[in-house]
Amino acid sequence: MTGLQLTRRQYYALCTMVLLSPLLHLVPRKTTAEAGCGGWLCALAALVPLLLFAWILEGILHRGRPGEGIGEITLRALGPVAGRVLLGVYALWFLLYSAFALRIGAERFIEAVFPLSRPWPFVVTILAMAVCGALGSTKALFRASEIFLPLLMLVLALVLVFAVPGLNVNNLLPVTAQDLPGVARSGLTVFGIGAAVLFFGAFTGVWWCVRICVLVTLLSAFAIGILGAELTAKLTHPFFTMLRNVSLFHAVERFGALVIGLWVLPDFVLVSMLLTLAVNCLRAACSRDGRLFAQKNPPALVLLCAAAAGAGALFLAQNAFETDALQASVVPVVNIVLLGVGTVGMYLIGRARGKI
Repeated sequence: MTGLQLTRRQYYALCTMVLLSPLLHLVPRKTTAEAGCGGWLCALAALVPLLLFAWILEGILHRGRPGEGIGEITLRALGPVAGRVLLGVYALWFLLYSAFALRIGAERFIEAVFPLSRPWPFVVTILAMAVCGALGSTKALFRASEIFLPLLMLVLALVLVFAVPGLNVNNLLPVTAQDLPGVARSGLTVFGIGAAVLFFGAFTGVWWCVRICVLVTLLSAFAIGILGAELTAKLTHPFFTMLRNVSLFHAVERFGALVIGLWVLPDFVLVSMLLTLAVNCLRAACSRDGRLFAQKNPPALVLLCAAAAGAGALFLAQNAFETDALQASVVPVVNIVLLGVGTVGMYLIGRARGKI
């Protein structure tokens, strides 16, 4: 995209890494609260909308002129004024999203490893790592994801294999017709997360959506099957709580701490990419260069966006309960409205104006 010469495999790796951070916070806790024991079907309910959204995004990018990205297409479709306003709104949302990601990452460490700690040391640490990633070449972030992803997939595979003895299929059934509205609502949660990822990873294609939905189904089924729907819906991080019942060669506590520690890698990639998106949307809104990705981000703008995200993470909420409420209720809805409906609306307006 836009001269970076990225492969579909690199897009797949980065998009999967970015998804892993919010995925294990909202799924299966929120989806189970909405659908009960049928929460493990949330990914199946989200699959068709995700495929349609990916198809629309890829169609938008294919209609771009040589060297254009989603930023330039937005400016051309909506016009210079409305296009810059939308890109500015996107930038603000990406900064707010990065603030949520920083705070949730910090509170995950506090709850699971360092009880009674304050969030700012973890926020500063993750943010410092993310700034280093955002200041470098965007292509380097994609390559880093290619390195990190196999490690995390191996860890997830080990978790699921060693969790099989504790899996109770009775916790997943029965799913009746009365549960279907809740399953559909839970699918919107997964779609909201996926829409944000697909916004900058449309080239991942159909198979990425299918694979991710399979991964979400497995993780949800194991968490609900081991903990039960009622307990899963009440826990803040049910997947990491599930690790307490998983023994890897009789090293329960060390294994759980290792997995939680490794999840700083998805946090790093997610916040780095959100900062990159915010920087490039602001740059596109304030200049004629509307590319979504640049070879290298302007350092001053990266630091300014990082400061805004860090301040938001520290002052966004007073405690973990407020952060969790905002993350569970606000973030998926805004993702659907802004990135889903907004992007589709931009495409339809551009087509109606004959600009794309």
